[in-house]
Amino acid sequence: MISAVARTSLRTRAAARMLRSEHHDIPAPNGMHLPFDTQKKGFKFLYWGSCAFFGSLPVIAAWWQLRKGNGNKDY
Repeated sequence: MISAVARTSLRTRAAARMLRSEHHDIPAPNGMHLPFDTQKKGFKFLYWGSCAFFGSLPVIAAWWQLRKGNGNKDY
């Protein structure tokens, strides 16, 4: 009979062997798997602009909620 430690060791070795298999290693040029063209001239501005816009939305929402106050209409 095999001990629990030996069984666990066998299981982890088998899982590591599956993870290291070469079946899913498909060579692709950089950015080829993305649904948009990363080599366009304005891509970096569009990317960083959208990151800044969507990243600032929570800050803008918090500012708006704090600015409203407690029902006071004097903005």
